[in-house]
Amino acid sequence: MKRNLKFFVTLIVLLVLSGSLFAASQELTADGKKNLRSANMHLGGERYEKALPLYESVLEENPHHVIALEKAGSIYYNIKKDYLKARSLFISAIQEINDIYAEYEELQKTDEKAADKFYKKQIKKEKLDMVLEQLKQFKDSCFDQLINAGKLKLQEEDYNGAIQIFTDLINVIPDSTLSYRLMALSYEKLEDTDNAIMYFRKTAELDPTYIIARLKLANYYFNAKKYEEAGNMFLEAAELEPENPDNFYNAGLAFINVKKDSLAYNAFMESYKLSSPNMDLLVTLSNLALKMDNNVESTKYLQEAVDLDREDGKVDNPEYVTTLCYKLYGLKHFNELLKYAELWFEIKPSSKQAVQMLYNTAKELNNKELMSKYEKIYKKME
Repeated sequence: MKRNLKFFVTLIVLLVLSGSLFAASQELTADGKKNLRSANMHLGGERYEKALPLYESVLEENPHHVIALEKAGSIYYNIKKDYLKARSLFISAIQEINDIYAEYEELQKTDEKAADKFYKKQIKKEKLDMVLEQLKQFKDSCFDQLINAGKLKLQEEDYNGAIQIFTDLINVIPDSTLSYRLMALSYEKLEDTDNAIMYFRKTAELDPTYIIARLKLANYYFNAKKYEEAGNMFLEAAELEPENPDNFYNAGLAFINVKKDSLAYNAFMESYKLSSPNMDLLVTLSNLALKMDNNVESTKYLQEAVDLDREDGKVDNPEYVTTLCYKLYGLKHFNELLKYAELWFEIKPSSKQAVQMLYNTAKELNNKELMSKYEKIYKKME
Protein backbone atom coordinates (compact mmCIF):
# COMPACT_ATOMS: atom_id res chain seq x y z
CA MET A 1 0.00 0.00 0.00
CA LYS A 2 2.88 2.38 0.75
CA ARG A 3 4.21 1.86 -2.76
CA ASN A 4 0.77 2.55 -4.24
CA LEU A 5 0.42 5.77 -2.24
CA LYS A 6 3.85 6.87 -3.40
CA PHE A 7 2.82 6.29 -7.02
CA PHE A 8 -0.41 8.15 -6.46
CA VAL A 9 1.24 11.18 -4.89
CA THR A 10 3.88 11.27 -7.64
CA LEU A 11 1.22 11.08 -10.30
CA ILE A 12 -0.78 13.94 -8.77
CA VAL A 13 2.36 16.10 -8.72
CA LEU A 14 2.97 15.33 -12.38
CA LEU A 15 -0.59 16.19 -13.25
CA VAL A 16 -0.24 19.59 -11.61
CA LEU A 17 2.90 20.17 -13.69
CA SER A 18 1.13 19.12 -16.88
CA GLY A 19 -1.97 21.24 -16.40
CA SER A 20 -1.57 23.19 -19.62
CA LEU A 21 -0.25 20.43 -21.87
CA PHE A 22 -1.16 20.25 -25.51
CA ALA A 23 -3.54 23.20 -25.64
CA ALA A 24 -4.77 22.43 -29.13
CA SER A 25 -5.59 18.78 -28.47
CA GLN A 26 -6.98 19.41 -24.99
CA GLU A 27 -9.85 21.73 -25.90
CA LEU A 28 -13.13 21.17 -24.06
CA THR A 29 -16.59 22.65 -24.24
CA ALA A 30 -17.90 24.73 -21.36
CA ASP A 31 -19.52 21.64 -19.88
CA GLY A 32 -16.29 19.68 -20.31
CA LYS A 33 -14.30 22.34 -18.49
CA LYS A 34 -16.89 22.41 -15.73
CA ASN A 35 -16.71 18.63 -15.35
CA LEU A 36 -12.90 18.73 -15.27
CA ARG A 37 -12.88 21.40 -12.54
CA SER A 38 -15.40 19.46 -10.49
CA ALA A 39 -13.46 16.23 -10.95
CA ASN A 40 -10.24 17.90 -9.79
CA MET A 41 -12.04 19.31 -6.78
CA HIS A 42 -13.44 15.91 -5.80
CA LEU A 43 -10.05 14.27 -6.36
CA GLY A 44 -8.40 16.80 -4.08
CA GLY A 45 -10.99 16.00 -1.42
CA GLU A 46 -10.41 12.26 -1.93
CA ARG A 47 -13.99 11.77 -3.13
CA TYR A 48 -12.88 9.34 -5.77
CA GLU A 49 -16.32 7.86 -6.41
CA LYS A 50 -17.48 11.32 -7.55
CA ALA A 51 -14.29 12.30 -9.37
CA LEU A 52 -14.05 9.25 -11.63
CA PRO A 53 -17.40 9.63 -13.47
CA LEU A 54 -16.58 13.26 -14.17
CA TYR A 55 -13.16 12.40 -15.64
CA GLU A 56 -14.85 9.76 -17.78
CA SER A 57 -17.39 12.38 -18.99
CA VAL A 58 -14.44 14.53 -20.04
CA LEU A 59 -12.97 11.59 -21.95
CA GLU A 60 -16.28 10.90 -23.68
CA GLU A 61 -16.12 14.44 -25.02
CA ASN A 62 -12.39 14.40 -25.74
CA PRO A 63 -10.68 10.98 -25.56
CA HIS A 64 -7.31 12.69 -26.13
CA HIS A 65 -7.44 14.73 -22.94
CA VAL A 66 -4.19 13.85 -21.17
CA ILE A 67 -5.07 15.16 -17.72
CA ALA A 68 -8.32 13.21 -17.65
CA LEU A 69 -6.54 10.09 -18.90
CA GLU A 70 -3.83 10.34 -16.26
CA LYS A 71 -6.12 11.11 -13.35
CA ALA A 72 -8.72 8.51 -14.25
CA GLY A 73 -5.86 6.01 -14.60
CA SER A 74 -4.58 6.91 -11.14
CA ILE A 75 -8.01 6.25 -9.60
CA TYR A 76 -8.34 2.89 -11.35
CA TYR A 77 -4.82 2.03 -10.22
CA ASN A 78 -4.86 3.13 -6.59
CA ILE A 79 -8.51 2.96 -5.58
CA LYS A 80 -10.29 0.43 -7.75
CA LYS A 81 -7.25 -1.84 -8.24
CA ASP A 82 -8.43 -2.35 -11.81
CA TYR A 83 -4.96 -2.58 -13.28
CA LEU A 84 -6.07 -3.54 -16.77
CA LYS A 85 -8.22 -0.41 -17.07
CA ALA A 86 -5.53 1.75 -15.48
CA ARG A 87 -2.94 0.39 -17.88
CA SER A 88 -5.17 1.14 -20.85
CA LEU A 89 -5.59 4.76 -19.73
CA PHE A 90 -1.88 5.19 -19.08
CA ILE A 91 -1.11 3.81 -22.54
CA SER A 92 -3.50 6.29 -24.11
CA ALA A 93 -1.84 9.15 -22.21
CA ILE A 94 1.58 7.95 -23.34
CA GLN A 95 0.39 7.85 -26.94
CA GLU A 96 -0.90 11.42 -26.73
CA ILE A 97 2.47 12.60 -25.42
CA ASN A 98 4.29 10.65 -28.13
CA ASP A 99 2.11 12.38 -30.70
CA ILE A 100 3.30 15.73 -29.37
CA TYR A 101 6.90 14.60 -29.79
CA ALA A 102 6.08 13.44 -33.33
CA GLU A 103 4.57 16.84 -34.10
CA TYR A 104 7.74 18.50 -32.83
CA GLU A 105 9.96 16.27 -34.98
CA GLU A 106 7.89 17.01 -38.09
CA LEU A 107 8.07 20.74 -37.36
CA GLN A 108 11.86 20.50 -37.14
CA LYS A 109 11.99 19.39 -40.76
CA THR A 110 10.33 22.57 -42.08
CA ASP A 111 10.74 25.37 -39.53
CA GLU A 112 13.49 25.06 -36.92
CA LYS A 113 12.60 28.35 -35.26
CA ALA A 114 8.96 27.34 -34.84
CA ALA A 115 10.07 23.91 -33.67
CA ASP A 116 12.32 25.44 -31.03
CA LYS A 117 9.47 27.60 -29.78
CA PHE A 118 7.14 24.58 -29.77
CA TYR A 119 9.68 22.52 -27.80
CA LYS A 120 10.18 25.17 -25.13
CA LYS A 121 6.48 25.78 -24.63
CA GLN A 122 4.93 22.34 -25.11
CA ILE A 123 7.71 19.96 -24.02
CA LYS A 124 10.45 21.56 -21.91
CA LYS A 125 8.19 23.93 -19.93
CA GLU A 126 5.75 21.14 -19.11
CA LYS A 127 8.56 18.69 -18.22
CA LEU A 128 7.10 16.32 -20.76
CA ASP A 129 10.08 13.94 -20.67
CA MET A 130 9.58 13.40 -16.94
CA VAL A 131 5.82 12.97 -17.32
CA LEU A 132 6.32 10.41 -20.07
CA GLU A 133 8.87 8.42 -18.08
CA GLN A 134 6.65 8.30 -15.01
CA LEU A 135 3.63 7.19 -17.04
CA LYS A 136 5.69 4.34 -18.49
CA GLN A 137 6.60 3.27 -14.97
CA PHE A 138 2.95 3.28 -13.91
CA LYS A 139 2.01 1.29 -17.01
CA ASP A 140 4.66 -1.34 -16.22
CA SER A 141 3.59 -1.39 -12.59
CA CYS A 142 0.08 -2.38 -13.70
CA PHE A 143 1.54 -5.50 -15.28
CA ASP A 144 3.49 -6.29 -12.10
CA GLN A 145 0.37 -5.87 -9.97
CA LEU A 146 -1.62 -8.23 -12.18
CA ILE A 147 1.14 -10.85 -12.17
CA ASN A 148 1.36 -10.64 -8.38
CA ALA A 149 -2.42 -10.98 -8.08
CA GLY A 150 -2.27 -14.10 -10.24
CA LYS A 151 0.58 -15.54 -8.20
CA LEU A 152 -1.44 -14.92 -5.04
CA LYS A 153 -4.34 -16.89 -6.54
CA LEU A 154 -1.91 -19.72 -7.25
CA GLN A 155 -0.69 -19.69 -3.66
CA GLU A 156 -4.29 -19.77 -2.46
CA GLU A 157 -4.91 -22.72 -4.84
CA ASP A 158 -7.56 -20.70 -6.66
CA TYR A 159 -6.33 -21.92 -10.01
CA ASN A 160 -9.38 -20.84 -11.99
CA GLY A 161 -9.05 -17.35 -10.55
CA ALA A 162 -5.39 -17.31 -11.56
CA ILE A 163 -6.29 -18.45 -15.08
CA GLN A 164 -8.76 -15.58 -15.44
CA ILE A 165 -6.11 -13.03 -14.46
CA PHE A 166 -3.49 -14.49 -16.79
CA THR A 167 -6.05 -14.74 -19.62
CA ASP A 168 -6.78 -11.03 -19.26
CA LEU A 169 -3.07 -10.29 -19.30
CA ILE A 170 -2.46 -12.36 -22.42
CA ASN A 171 -5.34 -10.63 -24.18
CA VAL A 172 -3.73 -7.22 -23.69
CA ILE A 173 -0.06 -8.31 -23.74
CA PRO A 174 0.08 -11.29 -26.13
CA ASP A 175 3.88 -11.56 -26.00
CA SER A 176 4.13 -11.86 -22.21
CA THR A 177 6.19 -14.99 -21.61
CA LEU A 178 5.59 -14.83 -17.86
CA SER A 179 1.82 -14.83 -18.33
CA TYR A 180 1.95 -17.94 -20.53
CA ARG A 181 4.32 -19.63 -18.10
CA LEU A 182 2.02 -19.03 -15.12
CA MET A 183 -1.02 -19.97 -17.16
CA ALA A 184 0.62 -23.31 -17.98
CA LEU A 185 1.38 -23.87 -14.31
CA SER A 186 -2.24 -23.10 -13.37
CA TYR A 187 -3.55 -25.68 -15.83
CA GLU A 188 -0.95 -28.15 -14.64
CA LYS A 189 -2.27 -27.74 -11.09
CA LEU A 190 -5.78 -28.44 -12.39
CA GLU A 191 -4.39 -31.55 -14.16
CA ASP A 192 -5.63 -30.16 -17.47
CA THR A 193 -2.86 -31.67 -19.56
CA ASP A 194 -3.97 -30.42 -22.97
CA ASN A 195 -4.06 -26.77 -21.91
CA ALA A 196 -0.87 -27.11 -19.88
CA ILE A 197 0.93 -28.45 -22.96
CA MET A 198 -0.49 -25.67 -25.14
CA TYR A 199 0.74 -22.91 -22.82
CA PHE A 200 4.12 -24.52 -22.11
CA ARG A 201 4.57 -24.79 -25.89
CA LYS A 202 3.73 -21.12 -26.31
CA THR A 203 6.15 -20.26 -23.52
CA ALA A 204 8.89 -22.20 -25.28
CA GLU A 205 8.16 -20.37 -28.54
CA LEU A 206 8.29 -16.95 -26.90
CA ASP A 207 11.36 -17.63 -24.77
CA PRO A 208 13.92 -19.92 -26.43
CA THR A 209 16.08 -19.77 -23.28
CA TYR A 210 13.45 -21.04 -20.82
CA ILE A 211 14.48 -24.65 -20.21
CA ILE A 212 11.69 -25.59 -17.80
CA ALA A 213 9.04 -25.28 -20.52
CA ARG A 214 10.97 -27.78 -22.65
CA LEU A 215 11.44 -30.21 -19.78
CA LYS A 216 7.74 -30.00 -18.91
CA LEU A 217 6.80 -30.69 -22.52
CA ALA A 218 9.30 -33.52 -22.79
CA ASN A 219 7.86 -35.23 -19.71
CA TYR A 220 4.29 -34.75 -20.92
CA TYR A 221 5.17 -36.26 -24.30
CA PHE A 222 7.03 -39.15 -22.69
CA ASN A 223 4.12 -39.99 -20.38
CA ALA A 224 1.75 -39.81 -23.36
CA LYS A 225 4.06 -42.24 -25.20
CA LYS A 226 4.91 -39.63 -27.80
CA TYR A 227 8.50 -40.70 -27.53
CA GLU A 228 10.01 -39.06 -30.59
CA GLU A 229 8.54 -35.67 -29.59
CA ALA A 230 9.82 -36.25 -26.07
CA GLY A 231 13.30 -37.10 -27.31
CA ASN A 232 13.48 -34.00 -29.48
CA MET A 233 12.32 -31.81 -26.61
CA PHE A 234 14.90 -33.31 -24.24
CA LEU A 235 17.55 -32.52 -26.84
CA GLU A 236 16.32 -28.92 -27.01
CA ALA A 237 16.68 -28.76 -23.24
CA ALA A 238 20.17 -30.23 -23.59
CA GLU A 239 21.14 -27.41 -25.95
CA LEU A 240 20.23 -24.94 -23.23
CA GLU A 241 22.01 -26.93 -20.52
CA PRO A 242 24.81 -28.76 -22.35
CA GLU A 243 26.66 -29.78 -19.18
CA ASN A 244 23.71 -31.74 -17.75
CA PRO A 245 23.92 -35.44 -18.74
CA ASP A 246 20.34 -36.17 -17.63
CA ASN A 247 18.75 -34.39 -20.59
CA PHE A 248 20.78 -36.44 -23.06
CA TYR A 249 20.08 -39.64 -21.11
CA ASN A 250 16.32 -39.01 -21.10
CA ALA A 251 16.43 -38.23 -24.81
CA GLY A 252 18.13 -41.58 -25.35
CA LEU A 253 15.43 -43.40 -23.38
CA ALA A 254 12.74 -41.73 -25.46
CA PHE A 255 14.36 -42.61 -28.79
CA ILE A 256 14.89 -46.23 -27.74
CA ASN A 257 11.12 -46.57 -27.32
CA VAL A 258 10.57 -45.78 -31.00
CA LYS A 259 13.59 -47.79 -32.16
CA LYS A 260 15.52 -44.73 -33.28
CA ASP A 261 18.76 -46.51 -32.46
CA SER A 262 21.14 -44.01 -34.02
CA LEU A 263 19.50 -41.04 -32.28
CA ALA A 264 19.41 -42.95 -29.00
CA TYR A 265 23.06 -43.95 -29.32
CA ASN A 266 24.18 -40.38 -29.99
CA ALA A 267 22.18 -39.06 -27.06
CA PHE A 268 23.53 -41.70 -24.70
CA MET A 269 27.04 -41.00 -25.95
CA GLU A 270 26.69 -37.34 -24.93
CA SER A 271 25.44 -38.42 -21.51
CA TYR A 272 28.38 -40.85 -21.22
CA LYS A 273 30.86 -38.04 -21.92
CA LEU A 274 29.38 -35.87 -19.18
CA SER A 275 28.55 -38.35 -16.43
CA SER A 276 30.30 -40.58 -13.94
CA PRO A 277 30.59 -44.29 -14.82
CA ASN A 278 27.14 -45.88 -14.85
CA MET A 279 26.38 -49.56 -15.35
CA ASP A 280 23.01 -49.11 -17.00
CA LEU A 281 24.33 -46.50 -19.41
CA LEU A 282 27.36 -48.60 -20.38
CA VAL A 283 25.28 -51.72 -21.00
CA THR A 284 22.74 -49.72 -23.00
CA LEU A 285 25.50 -48.26 -25.16
CA SER A 286 26.94 -51.74 -25.66
CA ASN A 287 23.57 -53.13 -26.78
CA LEU A 288 22.87 -50.22 -29.12
CA ALA A 289 26.31 -50.42 -30.69
CA LEU A 290 25.74 -54.12 -31.34
CA LYS A 291 22.37 -53.42 -32.98
CA MET A 292 24.17 -50.93 -35.21
CA ASP A 293 26.71 -53.63 -36.19
CA ASN A 294 29.55 -51.95 -34.31
CA ASN A 295 30.88 -54.88 -32.32
CA VAL A 296 34.14 -53.16 -31.41
CA GLU A 297 32.34 -50.31 -29.65
CA SER A 298 29.84 -52.74 -28.16
CA THR A 299 32.69 -54.76 -26.63
CA LYS A 300 34.44 -51.65 -25.34
CA TYR A 301 31.40 -50.46 -23.40
CA LEU A 302 30.65 -53.91 -22.02
CA GLN A 303 34.26 -54.19 -20.88
CA GLU A 304 33.90 -50.90 -19.03
CA ALA A 305 30.71 -52.18 -17.45
CA VAL A 306 32.39 -55.35 -16.19
CA ASP A 307 35.36 -53.39 -14.83
CA LEU A 308 32.96 -51.08 -12.99
CA ASP A 309 30.95 -54.03 -11.70
CA ARG A 310 33.95 -55.64 -10.02
CA GLU A 311 35.46 -52.48 -8.53
CA ASP A 312 34.23 -53.43 -5.04
CA GLY A 313 35.63 -56.97 -5.40
CA LYS A 314 32.23 -58.51 -6.02
CA VAL A 315 30.67 -59.14 -9.42
CA ASP A 316 26.92 -58.55 -9.35
CA ASN A 317 26.32 -59.30 -13.02
CA PRO A 318 28.28 -62.44 -13.98
CA GLU A 319 26.32 -62.76 -17.23
CA TYR A 320 28.11 -59.66 -18.51
CA VAL A 321 31.46 -61.39 -17.94
CA THR A 322 30.39 -64.40 -19.98
CA THR A 323 29.10 -62.26 -22.83
CA LEU A 324 32.26 -60.15 -22.80
CA CYS A 325 34.44 -63.24 -23.10
CA TYR A 326 32.63 -64.44 -26.20
CA LYS A 327 32.80 -60.95 -27.73
CA LEU A 328 36.54 -60.67 -27.07
CA TYR A 329 37.07 -64.15 -28.52
CA GLY A 330 35.19 -63.15 -31.67
CA LEU A 331 37.38 -60.06 -32.00
CA LYS A 332 40.52 -62.15 -31.32
CA HIS A 333 41.55 -59.89 -28.44
CA PHE A 334 43.15 -62.84 -26.66
CA ASN A 335 45.38 -60.98 -24.20
CA GLU A 336 42.39 -59.13 -22.78
CA LEU A 337 40.23 -62.22 -23.03
CA LEU A 338 42.56 -64.19 -20.75
CA LYS A 339 41.89 -61.79 -17.87
CA TYR A 340 38.12 -61.92 -18.20
CA ALA A 341 38.00 -65.67 -18.81
CA GLU A 342 39.92 -66.15 -15.55
CA LEU A 343 37.33 -63.89 -13.87
CA TRP A 344 34.56 -66.05 -15.35
CA PHE A 345 36.19 -69.17 -13.94
CA GLU A 346 36.71 -67.44 -10.59
CA ILE A 347 33.03 -66.54 -10.38
CA LYS A 348 31.86 -69.99 -11.51
CA PRO A 349 34.58 -72.61 -11.01
CA SER A 350 32.17 -75.39 -12.05
CA SER A 351 31.70 -73.95 -15.54
CA LYS A 352 33.11 -76.18 -18.27
CA GLN A 353 32.52 -73.35 -20.74
CA ALA A 354 34.81 -71.07 -18.74
CA VAL A 355 37.57 -73.68 -18.66
CA GLN A 356 37.13 -74.38 -22.35
CA MET A 357 37.41 -70.64 -23.05
CA LEU A 358 40.60 -70.46 -20.99
CA TYR A 359 42.11 -73.44 -22.81
CA ASN A 360 41.27 -72.01 -26.25
CA THR A 361 42.66 -68.61 -25.27
CA ALA A 362 45.89 -70.15 -24.01
CA LYS A 363 46.12 -72.08 -27.27
CA GLU A 364 45.69 -68.90 -29.33
CA LEU A 365 48.43 -67.27 -27.23
CA ASN A 366 50.60 -70.35 -27.63
CA ASN A 367 50.90 -70.58 -23.85
CA LYS A 368 51.57 -74.30 -23.36
CA GLU A 369 51.74 -74.05 -19.59
CA LEU A 370 48.22 -72.63 -19.37
CA MET A 371 46.96 -75.08 -21.97
CA SER A 372 48.19 -77.97 -19.82
CA LYS A 373 46.69 -76.42 -16.68
CA TYR A 374 43.20 -75.96 -18.05
CA GLU A 375 43.24 -79.26 -19.93
CA LYS A 376 43.77 -81.05 -16.62
CA ILE A 377 41.02 -79.04 -14.95
CA TYR A 378 38.61 -79.81 -17.77
CA LYS A 379 39.33 -83.55 -17.56
CA LYS A 380 38.59 -83.53 -13.83
CA MET A 381 35.18 -82.03 -14.55
CA GLU A 382 34.20 -84.85 -16.88
